[in-house]
Amino acid sequence: MSGPYLLFRLSFRRVRLLLGATGLLIASVQALRVLIAASVHSAGQFEEITSLLPPAVRSIIGPSLASVMSFNGIVCGAYFDTGFMIALLALTIALATMPASEIETGFADLILARPLPRHWLVTRTIALVLISIVLMLLMIMAGTWAGLALFAPPEVAWPSARETGSLALYLGMLLLCWSGIAMALGAGWRRGWAAATTSLLAFAALLLDWAQRLQPSLERIGWLSPFHYFNPYDLVAGKPLPLEDLVVLWAIAMTGFVVAYFVISQRDISR
Repeated sequence: MSGPYLLFRLSFRRVRLLLGATGLLIASVQALRVLIAASVHSAGQFEEITSLLPPAVRSIIGPSLASVMSFNGIVCGAYFDTGFMIALLALTIALATMPASEIETGFADLILARPLPRHWLVTRTIALVLISIVLMLLMIMAGTWAGLALFAPPEVAWPSARETGSLALYLGMLLLCWSGIAMALGAGWRRGWAAATTSLLAFAALLLDWAQRLQPSLERIGWLSPFHYFNPYDLVAGKPLPLEDLVVLWAIAMTGFVVAYFVISQRDISR
């Protein structure tokens, strides 16, 4: 077996229980969301719940509110639910900062004692992050279809495969964007500092995006937030996936990966 394959297999074995537990949890919660959406639909309470939403929430969601507050919108809400995003961002940041942890513990010295180029520390991490993101999105989709098969009212149309696929791609690109930021910081800092800084940046960026939705005058700086390029509410309303947003998120991710490659190549990993 080649060195890169062995390195990836070892890394995946270290996180497989975390991935499995997280995937089962979000799939179960998504199935529960379908049950809740079915209960609200059967009771005909979507309009009542919508009327109780505060103006701030209405402003954040925007003109797609009616589509979001429907059976289809509640089911698809897993792809932009704040709780789901926080959980997946935390997982992504933890995986993206793995090279920093290996350098701190001295494990990187053992890895590079073999005839293995240094860039594999980053390449392995990118592959691990990509596979983990895909697995988590597949688990959400599995929870969606399982929940629909078990709990959806017979008269309700299911979300289309194109809609759920577009939402999954959108969310996946957002996670990849933040993994690039975390990897760039982790390549030069200690893991704790890199993970904490990325988490704070993500929280601040989310608040900035909400603020500019509530206060249009902030739009002149709203573009600084990666969440500015993540607007899934329009997809639920039937609009096409905005390719320009995907390009921006992809560019941020690739920039972070390139920075990580450069910093790792120059860093003294003996510390």
